[in-house]
Amino acid sequence: MSRPKKEDVRDMFDNIAPTYDRLNHLLSFDIDRLWRRRTVRRAAEKSPERILDLATGTADLAIAMARKMPTARITGVDLSSEMLAIGRAKVHAAGLSERIDLHEGDAEKLPFADSCFDVVTIGFGIRNFSDIGAGLREACRVLRPGGRLIVLEFSTPRGKIFGPVYRSYFHKILPLIGRLVSKDSSAYSYLPDSVDHFPDYLLFLRMMREAGFGTCTPTRLMRGIAYIYEGTK
Repeated sequence: MSRPKKEDVRDMFDNIAPTYDRLNHLLSFDIDRLWRRRTVRRAAEKSPERILDLATGTADLAIAMARKMPTARITGVDLSSEMLAIGRAKVHAAGLSERIDLHEGDAEKLPFADSCFDVVTIGFGIRNFSDIGAGLREACRVLRPGGRLIVLEFSTPRGKIFGPVYRSYFHKILPLIGRLVSKDSSAYSYLPDSVDHFPDYLLFLRMMREAGFGTCTPTRLMRGIAYIYEGTK
C-alpha cells in the first residue's frame, strides 16, 4: 500500500526546511516577496482581527501580515514540524510571539470552531493538499459569514514564447539548483510536477464556489506564473 500524499509532503518539507527560504527567494528571483506583499494587502482590507494562515511553512506570510496589521492575531497551521520550528524562531526574532501562534496540523481537518476567523490565507501551499476540495471546505467552515479566503498559488503560463521558456526553466534548471542547494533529490522535482497537476484557474474557481465561496475572483501575476484567488463566504 502506498503512503498517503500528506505523509510524503510532510517528510519532504521536513527535509528541505533548512534551505527552504533561501531557495524560494533564489529560484523566484525574489519575486515571491512581491507576490506575498500583494497578498498581504488583500488580507488587510476591512481590518481583520483573526487570521488563519494554512500551510504556513516558515511563517513568512504570517509575519508579513502581523507587521501590516498590528492589531490582528494570526494562527498558522502546517504539517511539517521542521518548517514550523524555523517559523517559530523567525516569529520570536521579529518580536511577534504574542500575536502569531503556529500549530502542527492538517488543513483538511482543522481543530477550530465554525465561523471563528475573519480571513483565511494559503500561500503556495494548497497544491500540496491531499484533497483540495476538503481543504477549501474546511477554510469555508472556519470563516465567519462575510469572511474571505485568499490563496496565492503557482500556475502554468501559456504564452507562445514566455510559456515554453518558463516551463524549460521550471522543469530543468529549477530542480537542478534545488538539488544542489538542498541536497534533496526529489523535492524540487516535486515542485514543477505539483504545479503541473494543480487545477487551472477556471477549475480552481469552480472548486472554490463548490466549497461555499461566492464572488470568487482571480488576479493573474506575471503572465500567469501565479494567481491570487479571493472568495467570500
